[in-house]
Amino acid sequence: MLSWHNAPELVDECADVTMYFAFAAGDELQNNSILLLNHFDQADVAPQDALFIKVASAFADVVIQNLLLNMVHNMEGESRAARILDKLAGIIKGTVHVLVKQTLHKKTNEELLPLVNFVRARRLVVQVDGQDTDYVCFPMPLDLADHFAKIFHHVDQGDVESQRQPLRDAMLRFSELAHFHFFDEPTQIMHLGFIARKAVALGSSTIKSGSRSSITQIFPQLSKQEIIDFVTYFRPMFIEIDT
Repeated sequence: MLSWHNAPELVDECADVTMYFAFAAGDELQNNSILLLNHFDQADVAPQDALFIKVASAFADVVIQNLLLNMVHNMEGESRAARILDKLAGIIKGTVHVLVKQTLHKKTNEELLPLVNFVRARRLVVQVDGQDTDYVCFPMPLDLADHFAKIFHHVDQGDVESQRQPLRDAMLRFSELAHFHFFDEPTQIMHLGFIARKAVALGSSTIKSGSRSSITQIFPQLSKQEIIDFVTYFRPMFIEIDT
């Protein structure tokens, strides 16, 4: 695993490298994901909906922790930006946990099978200190990663204020990408009834509008040090994998 840090430019797009946005899954999600995948690999006939709910709920919690709550903890005191992010995290967590139970409860293994490929696709296994470690991931377009790299380079050079707007714009695009890979992608491949599909659509709209509004409000308010801290926290989650 190669973690991408200070390069102002990325590797040539023709190089045999895949860029991921990724963060550690944690023990609960890792262990339950492995258990779930093993059950499906072995064609276990026992119902897997309860375990799938555990995996999906833990998945949501890990995403919220890494993309929102950890940044709240890094912010200065009880800032308005921290309150906005904390509120957004609560909205997303409440929405997703309800939808997970509504859409997965009492689903047959056959109905859940399409989601198994989603679990595999969002799982990146890397060697950390000689041990296989699960990361939650999605592929990052190289043009967006390159845009972030240039912003990070300017911030590293002390040119922070000029990067406030570019960083906000990059995060708006990133938010759309993360929403697709973490929410729309799995719900689109599920066979849902009319009422469940309506609930999912409403949940998706709520999360997307809340995320966009929060990003638009937050970045103009961040202090110079908070922007530096954000870059320090966010950058290591861009990971290059040789392919």
